[in-house]
Amino acid sequence: MAKPPQEPRIAEIVALVRPIVPQIQTERLAEIVVAVAPVPLTQRLLELALIKQPGVLEGKHRNVPVTVQDLAHALVDEGTDTIVLPTCESCGRAVRMPHKTPTGGRHCSRCERNARSVACATCGRVRPVQRTIDGRRYCRECWRADPRSFDDCSRCGQRATIVVRRPELICLGCYTAPIKTCGLCGEPGRVATHIDGRRVCARCYYAMRSPQPCPECGRKVFLTGFMNGQKVCAECAGSPITMACPGCGSIEEIRKHHLCVECRRPIAIRQLLADEAGGIRAELQPLAEYLITHHGSAVSLERWLHKSKCATVLRELADGTVSLTADAIITRAQSGQSVAFLLSLLVRAGVLPELDVEVARFDHWLEHWLPGIEDVEDRLILRRYCTWELLRSTRAFRSTPGSRSRSASGFQKQRAAMKYCAALLQEIRSRKETLATFPQRSLDAYVTDSPSQRDALAPFTRWLRRHRLSTLKVEFRISRLEGRDYASDHRWQMARRFLTDPSVDPSTRAAGLLVLLYGLHLTRIVTLTRDQVDATSRPVKLTIGTEPIELPEILGEAIVALVERTMQRPEAWLFPGRNPGHHLTPGPISRRLRDEGLRSGSARTTALIELSRQMHPRIVSDLLGITPAAAAAWGRLAGGDWTEYPDLRSKAD
Repeated sequence: MAKPPQEPRIAEIVALVRPIVPQIQTERLAEIVVAVAPVPLTQRLLELALIKQPGVLEGKHRNVPVTVQDLAHALVDEGTDTIVLPTCESCGRAVRMPHKTPTGGRHCSRCERNARSVACATCGRVRPVQRTIDGRRYCRECWRADPRSFDDCSRCGQRATIVVRRPELICLGCYTAPIKTCGLCGEPGRVATHIDGRRVCARCYYAMRSPQPCPECGRKVFLTGFMNGQKVCAECAGSPITMACPGCGSIEEIRKHHLCVECRRPIAIRQLLADEAGGIRAELQPLAEYLITHHGSAVSLERWLHKSKCATVLRELADGTVSLTADAIITRAQSGQSVAFLLSLLVRAGVLPELDVEVARFDHWLEHWLPGIEDVEDRLILRRYCTWELLRSTRAFRSTPGSRSRSASGFQKQRAAMKYCAALLQEIRSRKETLATFPQRSLDAYVTDSPSQRDALAPFTRWLRRHRLSTLKVEFRISRLEGRDYASDHRWQMARRFLTDPSVDPSTRAAGLLVLLYGLHLTRIVTLTRDQVDATSRPVKLTIGTEPIELPEILGEAIVALVERTMQRPEAWLFPGRNPGHHLTPGPISRRLRDEGLRSGSARTTALIELSRQMHPRIVSDLLGITPAAAAAWGRLAGGDWTEYPDLRSKAD
């Protein structure tokens, strides 16, 4: 009869699991633990696994012990959605996996049998290999029936299956792997393999599974040969090539698994998107094909599949936990970046119909934010203002060609504006007033020096007056062009650094020079495409406005490098972003320039002032793609006088 479970150990396991599944009561969680681990031994194993492998229930480890697997399935059956079920490394099914793989993962019993299956030398059936002698492989049944498999063990004296025959016969029960001195590091360890007659311990063996520069030929490959007392590649050592990927034969890719990461890409994607039956649903098949063909680095894809929260949401989409709709994905993902990435990925892959991701995010936010407004009349006013004023202008702007690919900062400003308007209405209600009776002097006292508050309340009060709901008024801020500028010498000093420093990344170099030389705003730079570059001519030409600009040689080389770097992408952006189909946002570029000591806003002001002094506003408008009014304003700010320009031009002609 089994001993009763130890209450302190059960409490410790419950304390470890409770933060992950707070929706399950402590008493019920203790009952689940007792059902999964009814005896002290399994309870101790379960406790050790949870302590030594933090996050094992959340999918952060590949080698999940069987007791933890049973606990994960029991918690999922209880209805929790925070547990990630471990899946088989080969078939991707979320079933019980009692077998470890050589790569540190887990196999189900079916895949373990398949992995060890070859044609038996005796019966001819494709079965798991039990023994290999003289190149002939035997299945378990045939080998056990073979007289050569039995002998008297020299240690226990029993007649049993022998696993070691030299220098003495040792049966399976008596065998212990010896510890030998490694022929590479000189440290004692269990032998993992032999290379060139040298013993190789497990530490050195797994270090060989990452490519390193060969001291002889300089190639970054597996160093599995020896020459002149150092590790070199097999070709330089004149030895057979070992540890090559069985899928492609490569010795240049990291071997985290039986296959290299590139050959493992389809398997990893199938594991991500497979349902309980081990297949990929028809509606998610385009996503699998997109991830296989369009994701650049297999290493980064592997890392993303195991660590990203977005991958967790995709697994839930695959098993049907989350419905394949934009609203359900926004609710589940929660994080703004995750939502934008997932929706962009699914739209780009053709899984979801074409939609404006930022509009969908804003509509979802509005539907969940408005019910939080207590007063029904305030809620109605805010909805009317948002629908007929804010969203109408934004949607008209984003319907123009190229505008939908721009940053989501406009919707962030709209969220902030709605909150400022709601705060004003709440202030009016708290003073027992209405929009019609609230005095202007009280509004003037309420408005602070915050530019964002004034930018939000000025159009709101104008809309209220236009619809005769109030006479309140908040003045708009005066738009000014002037700002902190660089000294001209400092601008050219920074330009020389970006032109001559070889350590600057091409994307950072190109962005910095476009700001310093032409005064382009970062929001314009990140939307540049390959179609705007003429790399066939020398010097390289870049079309920003209506007329192309001949670029300096260094800047032209940086632009051409960006074109070549992004040539494999279906999108034409020179600065591709994190979200599929979208360009980079200005924030990362601004941080890179700031790390190099360049303040983009001040540099842009200086560049535009100096260009406006040297050229007519109409030429500045044609070259830089700004409006003639803006070019004229910069010309006035620069103090230039071009009143005689038409006469001079006609005389020159």
